Amino acid sequence: MTGQAYWSHAMPQLPLLLAFAVLSVAPLSDAERTRVLAGEVLVATAAEGTQGGGPPVVRAAIRIDAAPARVFAVMTSCAEALQFVRRLESCRVIEAAPDGSHELIEQVVNLRWYLPRIRFVFRADYRPPHEVRISNVSGGLREHTARWTLEPLDGGTATLVEYRVRVVPRYPVPEWLIVAALKRDLPDTLRELASRCRTQR
Repeated sequence: MTGQAYWSHAMPQLPLLLAFAVLSVAPLSDAERTRVLAGEVLVATAAEGTQGGGPPVVRAAIRIDAAPARVFAVMTSCAEALQFVRRLESCRVIEAAPDGSHELIEQVVNLRWYLPRIRFVFRADYRPPHEVRISNVSGGLREHTARWTLEPLDGGTATLVEYRVRVVPRYPVPEWLIVAALKRDLPDTLRELASRCRTQR
């Protein structure tokens, strides 16, 4: 989760706001929330997030038995990401804001044998320990918009983690293939994140 051409600090905020309008899908339903709190890992698509066309938003959620601050620390660490993100081959911070509010991150992902390896740079905006917003900067993805939200549970000793992502590669590939790969890998990624959070306390 990422300086020259990668990012302009004077970039207007409007494009970023428009990008995150894509992720303004409905919150978990009562039934979904009940299932997640009971221990299920939820992964689904949200067609209502695709007003502009293209692949749907993939949404996921998990309950983690660790405080939001611990979850936030693990999920925003490149070193940790290499341990819990499926098919992530490299992760490095290119640039970090002095106040810690955002970073530019370069990652390389080897999705599957039938999809090419992708190198991409993104900006991660942090609101610890409650939210991480991801916006595309450069590389092999034409669109990469994501948002992590962390809700404290049980007096702050546990966390409800929600993740929403939309990815569009620059090369031609069927939309269903990208969505299927995300839905297949996300459950294991979230379970491994939960395991890392528990063991790193």
